[in-house]
Amino acid sequence: MNRKETLELLIKIQEAIEQFEGRIMQCEWSNTLGMGLEIPEIRDKNEQNIIIYGMCIGRLNERFTKQLNALK
Repeated sequence: MNRKETLELLIKIQEAIEQFEGRIMQCEWSNTLGMGLEIPEIRDKNEQNIIIYGMCIGRLNERFTKQLNALK
């Protein structure tokens, strides 16, 4: 993988991280202002999704760090 391809991959990973952060914000918003206050099943599902999205972000951060170190 050449330098340009590595940089493009880093950008894609960063965009994926931002997408998962947006999903977390949507779930938190739904729990505080949306249906999560009224329906416990939705709140529980949102909390589970937040945990899963956080794990995805952690894995993407690992990939980002690995690719960044390969770039040096």
